[in-house]
Amino acid sequence: MLIGFSYSGYKSLCLDPALPVRVFLAMERPLIVFGTPDPHVEIWKYMPDIDLMVNAILWRWRRPHVNRLWIDSGGYQIMVKGLRVRIDDIIAKYRSIDADVYMSLDTPPKHPCLASKELIDDNVRRFEYLYTKLEDKKIIPVIHCYPPELIIYALEKYEVYGVDMIAYGGAVPPTMGRCGRRSRFLPILGLALLRKAFNGWIHALGIGGTCATYCAMKALGVDSFDSSSWRVKAAYGKIIVPGLGERYVGNGRAKFGRKDLSEEEYVILEEALRRSKFPLVDRLGELLSTFQGRALINAWIVRHYPNVLSPRNGLRWMVRFAEDLASMSIDEVYRTMEQFVKENIESIRASTIELPAGIAMPVEVVGESV
Repeated sequence: MLIGFSYSGYKSLCLDPALPVRVFLAMERPLIVFGTPDPHVEIWKYMPDIDLMVNAILWRWRRPHVNRLWIDSGGYQIMVKGLRVRIDDIIAKYRSIDADVYMSLDTPPKHPCLASKELIDDNVRRFEYLYTKLEDKKIIPVIHCYPPELIIYALEKYEVYGVDMIAYGGAVPPTMGRCGRRSRFLPILGLALLRKAFNGWIHALGIGGTCATYCAMKALGVDSFDSSSWRVKAAYGKIIVPGLGERYVGNGRAKFGRKDLSEEEYVILEEALRRSKFPLVDRLGELLSTFQGRALINAWIVRHYPNVLSPRNGLRWMVRFAEDLASMSIDEVYRTMEQFVKENIESIRASTIELPAGIAMPVEVVGESV
């Protein structure tokens, strides 16, 4: 039982004994969906069996040769950039893209994990509009990190439509960093509650691609999650080394989190790529010098080594936290989340997500701006 738990207690778990760091091939895992804004790094040429997620607002190319193509509505970009997009434009875009899975367009809560029934009802109406207008498409409803009673309320609303998949939003790294060092607890609690309450497929949106994240998602029983960290890290000159995390190999202009790749770590990376039969391993030095090369290597490592977790990893507490939540009953998770919100209400309210004016939409009015 976690009622009364402390951050310091979970932080210390990263010091627990663990197996030594070693390179080994990936085992059974949740599905990792690779997020990308464009086709400029064609990772599917080397990994054709992957799932790919693209953005409906940004994507304007043909379908890549991937296992499954997922479409994100672009709601996050609409929110942070203040875009005005008609829902009928989203429908037209969805009809033009040959994909397998389409995310519903929704509005996140203004404060992380605080919301009203009115907001949820608006999101349900948007889903219903897309669901009925696009009968031949698989439209996936999105539930954010709401208060526990509203997570259950939203789930019951969507289950009326017989959905077998639900996406969970609000756990993207920028959101998880808004409430200080304990900010990751609440989104994980919400995700654990949704997992306990819903027997279908759960996809965690944009939750990140670290080994700790993967292990936490596996512990919770999440079926899939998407991440573009393979590409973002490459853009900042960083490479992922199995078991060690990210290392810098760029042009010397990194602005944060810089830890240069050592000669020993280069050997570890090379060995990992050879053991997993990376086809361009003999060009490793050349690939490390370019964004495209780093992105390709990072995607390969994420694909083949998702659960290599160092005992020194500072996010090991998150994995153990997820394991403890997975062992609880739904009532215990509900009460734990309820207490956490109560105890941290002021910091939650202080972390406001600014929404552009006019983002809310009465969906029954066809063509109204989102």
